[in-house]
Amino acid sequence: MPKIDPKEKKLVGIVSVSLGVVMAILTLLAFFVFHFQGLPFDWDQVLILALMIAVFPMSVVEYLDLRWQRGIDKNIPRLLREIAESGKTGLTLVRAIEVSADRDYGPLTPELKQMVAQISWGGSLEEALQNFAVHARTKLARRTADLIVEVARSGGDTQEIMEQLNRHIGELQSIDRERNTQMRPYAAVVYIAFGVFLFTDVLLVRGFFTQILQMQNSVQNTMGGSSTIFGGIASVDIALLKKILFHAVIIQGIIGGLVAGKMSEGRLGAGLKHVVILMMLGFTVFAIFVWWTVI
Repeated sequence: MPKIDPKEKKLVGIVSVSLGVVMAILTLLAFFVFHFQGLPFDWDQVLILALMIAVFPMSVVEYLDLRWQRGIDKNIPRLLREIAESGKTGLTLVRAIEVSADRDYGPLTPELKQMVAQISWGGSLEEALQNFAVHARTKLARRTADLIVEVARSGGDTQEIMEQLNRHIGELQSIDRERNTQMRPYAAVVYIAFGVFLFTDVLLVRGFFTQILQMQNSVQNTMGGSSTIFGGIASVDIALLKKILFHAVIIQGIIGGLVAGKMSEGRLGAGLKHVVILMMLGFTVFAIFVWWTVI
């Protein structure tokens, strides 16, 4: 699992947004200044494509960073357990951490090696742990670092304290897993609601709007092109209704995706992947069943 530095995340975000803005400007110029007609999509549809292209790199980076942070949190209890076991052999806390740095803890290992290197260069254990918490960027890592600092300050039976700390961290992770398990179904509710809304829109276009269009054509043929009878039925703009429904689908996809990420994983950034999936689903369904279908 690669580590994504916060500066790299910002750089990806800036580049992605810049790319999206450039594509949007070029789209507006092509359609409204140069009157380009060579694309199978309208200008607003191309803008949505530009938005998806802009969001996609950020969603990938956020997903990789979240996986890396989960890898850190997953290996912290094992690290604490093995530090406690090393204490049984008479090793000091610092020496136990140095021994643990030679083992494989996934994404946690490079952070441990960096912490051990800082200590070997003359830094204190407290400073090394604080830097570890900053680099790990997880709540559990910060909490663990603070507790280990207190253990180092208090002295006494380090082995017993580390075992208690391991149990405490395990209980915190159990609480987080239980919360995630309870909240994850709500993300499925977002997808179900989006699917129902999308299906309803397609049903309206291919069913109800088709009937209106047929009635409009029949009335115009009967009245010789008149467009103002039966309460204005003949003046209904089907293309505009399609556009409104498509925009509503995209808005729901964006909001629903962010809500799904916040509810299931506790972070709005985690919802970017849901945003991309929902927007792509809505765009594809409209392209196949609405825009490229003659009604």
